[in-house]
Amino acid sequence: MTIRKHRRCLGALVLTSAIASLPAFAQQADPVSELPAIEDRIAEAQQTIAQFDGGAIQSLAQYRLEVLRLNRALIENRALGDAAGLTPELVVPSVEPDPDRAAEILADIENQQRAIKTARREAETSGGLVQALALSRLETEKLTLAQLRLAWLQAQYGIATPQITAGAPPEVASPDSTPEDGDAGVASDVPWADPDHPEIDYAAEPFPSLAESDFRFKGWFAIKETRAAVDDSPKVLAINFSAFDTKAFSGQRRLLLQCVEGTPSVVYDTGDIILSDFQSNTIPVVVRIDDAAAENQSWSQLTNNKGGGLFGERGLRFIRSLYDAETLFLRAEGKRGREYDARFDLAGVRASAEAVAAACGVSLLDLDRDDYRAIQTLLNNAGFNAGTPDGVWGSGSQSAMKAFQEANDLPATGAPDRATLEAMGISF
Repeated sequence: MTIRKHRRCLGALVLTSAIASLPAFAQQADPVSELPAIEDRIAEAQQTIAQFDGGAIQSLAQYRLEVLRLNRALIENRALGDAAGLTPELVVPSVEPDPDRAAEILADIENQQRAIKTARREAETSGGLVQALALSRLETEKLTLAQLRLAWLQAQYGIATPQITAGAPPEVASPDSTPEDGDAGVASDVPWADPDHPEIDYAAEPFPSLAESDFRFKGWFAIKETRAAVDDSPKVLAINFSAFDTKAFSGQRRLLLQCVEGTPSVVYDTGDIILSDFQSNTIPVVVRIDDAAAENQSWSQLTNNKGGGLFGERGLRFIRSLYDAETLFLRAEGKRGREYDARFDLAGVRASAEAVAAACGVSLLDLDRDDYRAIQTLLNNAGFNAGTPDGVWGSGSQSAMKAFQEANDLPATGAPDRATLEAMGISF
């Protein structure tokens, strides 16, 4: 019998599922009984998509449809394997059911269903812009419910969520070892490897898949530079994969540094649906950089409920704090004391931070008004008109800086970055 293969795009990753027989657990009910309800939800999501020509509501509904289809695919493939009695090597392994966690998720599902009813009433009793916002909220609540049901399937029946498959874990060279002549380490075996980090096995997933998608690599970061669809502004995505576990099937932790439509951000993606207070838009995150004391912070909750982020000025300040760091520990905290930990090796963070800053036209240096006034004076003295040195970095200063950067073969970002200030004779 041929086991079905489903290819679904969830977020930025393509999850390839080749699910064979997953061991049945006699104490659990038949998961196939969930299929009729899932089919109804798929039909409802398709109906929502058909009602809109585009925009956020349709996008959320399309994402929800993919989650629901993944729910269906997991159950169907589980049923196929059980019916055939197959025991081939598993690409997606099974997990033991967790009745306690299933009960927790079920309680959150009930709360989420109430939230959907409230959002639906608001959408039905309002109009104009208020109704548009209510409809967007309604679709977001439905997406959250679909994700919770996916988590419940895993906890209730032991059905694992597929992830990118990979080979053996990366081999890390001893700190005392030095590659011999002609042997640059494992990194030299593939053309996309960062030669500055031979200790990282760039032949192991996810690096080959990302290389095919035009990512470049600096240390543990995969960096991709594109253009925003809305305004064609520079867009950068830098993903740290040092916490990537090639043997894990869920909960892949990732750190993202981004510039999207001129806004810098930092995102902690836990890979797990975080059960948190659905009435709040934030989640508590414990942060520790290198050996500094841990700090409790509040991050904005992601729409997919899988982590948190810092955006705008807060995101920029956090990126600045990572520039000279070597390690970052993050702990997102969910309900009932559940913790989602990750420790990231920040090799390559400087190149990633600089790419984000350049795309957003911001400086990674924590400059005050006097600093900007001094830079404006230097630009004026060099023949690049920045206007009256007032310490306000406006459009005139940005234009003058871009002209200086172009004249010195530097990226014309308009921001006073390290390379530009060093070219002006300012050292750090």
